[in-house]
Amino acid sequence: MKPILPTLKENPRYVLFKIKSSSDFSKIDAQKHILVECKQFLGELGIAKSGLNFISFDKKFQLGVIRTNSKYLDETKAALTLIKKLCSKKVKIDVLKVSGMLNKLHIETFKKT
Repeated sequence: MKPILPTLKENPRYVLFKIKSSSDFSKIDAQKHILVECKQFLGELGIAKSGLNFISFDKKFQLGVIRTNSKYLDETKAALTLIKKLCSKKVKIDVLKVSGMLNKLHIETFKKT
């Protein structure tokens, strides 16, 4: 079986987001509820096509990274900004940066602000 050519592979994009809320969320709570809320907006087929995957989450600074397909980047960003509640608490999710490489996000610079 021949491998897939690099030009035919889908390019991942990494989305760095920040949860703004009066309460803190654990990694498990944030992951579960964010994916459920994105599923409501995108649907199961949209989640499958976008390849939405939760990469990491920092509990102290409430910063997280989600991987998505480059073709569904706008839909993923819209789904994140439309989230109003997590664990029945009011939140606002801001998309801080998008990158094609995980190393280029420089999460440490966003932890300072």
